[in-house]
Formats: sequence, C-alpha cells, structure tokens
Amino acid sequence: MKIPFIGKSGPNFADDRLQATAREALTEDPMIHDPDIFTVESVKGVIHLRGVVHSEAEKRRIETVIINALQTKGLKFDRIINELRVVN
Repeated sequence: MKIPFIGKSGPNFADDRLQATAREALTEDPMIHDPDIFTVESVKGVIHLRGVVHSEAEKRRIETVIINALQTKGLKFDRIINELRVVN
C-alpha cells in the first residue's frame, strides 16, 4: 500500500529516527507477538517492511502501527513499502 506523501522532498529525512521509532512501536504493540522477525529499513524517507506474517490483517496492523507512531512523533517520511508476506 502506498502511503501519501508526507513532508517535503529531499534528503532531509531522519532515517535512523524513522527506523528506531518504527521498531519501538512494533515492540510496544501488544497485538504484535514477535516484532524481531520483521525488518524495518529506511532510506531517504522510504520505509521498507519485510518479513512473514500470518494474515492480511496482521500485515495491515503492522503498517498502521508504524504510521501512527511516526505521525505522533512528527517525523517526516516519504512512504512505506510493505513487503510483508502472508503465509498460511
């Protein structure tokens, strides 16, 4: 899912803070049982999520939790590329 542009264009994204905030949000969410199995990487404000989940709902929740955390802290990001795979 492509997230609408937030912030201004350019290399002024705090990638380390974006990654740390996303990782912290995943760790603190009680509905996400094992956040260490996901990879969160930010390059120039583009956040990539990778890993394996058990349902589409879990995939969407992870993305939503991260977006909410970033917006709450006022961190600018370009978009999130959700590459989480659903396995049954």
